[in-house]
Amino acid sequence: MKKMLLILTVAMVSMMTMAVSCEEPEPEPQPEPEVLKDYNFDLFVCAVKHGGMSQNKNGTYVRSVPALTADQPRVEFTGKGVDITQNYTLESITRGKYYYQVPQKATGGFVKFHIERNAAGEETIVEDAEVPFKDNVYSARKYTHAWIGDSTTLVIVGTASKATKIIWSKLNESNLAIQSEGTLDIKLPEGFNAFSTAGLLTYRKSDKKLYYFYLTKREAGQSDAATSVTNIAIIDPATMQVESNTAVPSAVMEETAGSAYGELMQSMIMYDEADNMYVAGMITVNDQEMGVLRRIPVGSKIFDPAWNGFPNPEGKLLTVQYLGNGKALSYSRDETLGTKIDSKSHFYSIINLASGSRERVKYNGTDLQYCGGRFSQRSVVVNNKAYIGVGGEVEGEAEATYPTIYIYDCKTGAVEKGLELSKGFCFDIIRAMDVK
Repeated sequence: MKKMLLILTVAMVSMMTMAVSCEEPEPEPQPEPEVLKDYNFDLFVCAVKHGGMSQNKNGTYVRSVPALTADQPRVEFTGKGVDITQNYTLESITRGKYYYQVPQKATGGFVKFHIERNAAGEETIVEDAEVPFKDNVYSARKYTHAWIGDSTTLVIVGTASKATKIIWSKLNESNLAIQSEGTLDIKLPEGFNAFSTAGLLTYRKSDKKLYYFYLTKREAGQSDAATSVTNIAIIDPATMQVESNTAVPSAVMEETAGSAYGELMQSMIMYDEADNMYVAGMITVNDQEMGVLRRIPVGSKIFDPAWNGFPNPEGKLLTVQYLGNGKALSYSRDETLGTKIDSKSHFYSIINLASGSRERVKYNGTDLQYCGGRFSQRSVVVNNKAYIGVGGEVEGEAEATYPTIYIYDCKTGAVEKGLELSKGFCFDIIRAMDVK
């Protein structure tokens, strides 16, 4: 009898253990996004037409404002703000309160600057460092970048020798001193004659590796995605040695978004709380560029071919930004409404990454209007708020509308109207700059 009771007790304990082991483990609490306490918003506009990629020489202006809420005064640009047209580019690397770039002015090197805003609201540009190139030479706009983890090292990658080799440089954040430079050990495969001008570079914290997405092209300068191949190179950031180099199947992605100019202006790579990586790209469907959003799961180094966060696209996917809680903000194009830079065919949506469904951003139940500006980054995510800018693309003062900021609450999904910008300018960029 005692033996049978012992067997029964052991069986019951085993069943309880099995029941417990079958339960899903409790998820680890994720840290809240970093909170910025002292920051300004820098607003970039162009005269007459949208800018980006040297598309507009009519004038590019920037103003710095403390907030984007509706209680702030309308932001005027006529006779106000800093004119960056001749010396600097819209495309820039930002960190803290600083901008890093290869400028338009003929310095033959890198510059670091910030925008100073005085008590009267007047802006000036202050250059903090300027360093000439060494052996590796880069052109304005034609490079990509990544910060190595939380360190003070900035990695620049671009192409040289008519885009037949890929070069890199490591810079010190504080003074732009060039720490080291070299050429990536990546060769053009047979039948291909050039690399993409820049590609996309990112650092993944979970595996402490650099991921470099680049194109191999059959002809230098061609832009037909169907005749190029996207590749993923995994790089050791300490040595810049290429550890693996994999071609992406064309059915998964023919080309990454922004492969010619990196993430100097637009956000095309994002990470969720688990460090899954998401990359905006495109494939060709019936001779049209159609967006895809692919994921490299944490622990993997290749795209999951079965996962696409942007199914049934209306057109090209231009930017993506993670909002938290499995949602992302996208800026994309409806091909039926026009494909030119200034075509009013671009719009904002919220993507549910679990289902791949998406819905236009609305205010008071109405979709935010279509926008011009293919090379625009009028959205920024700060402290659980997404600030989204629309409007102002009509030429002619009488017909122009006020560019307007809308504020999306990442936790509740509520949308409120923010401040307006003056008429007569095309709104291209919002940047949140830490002013500490």
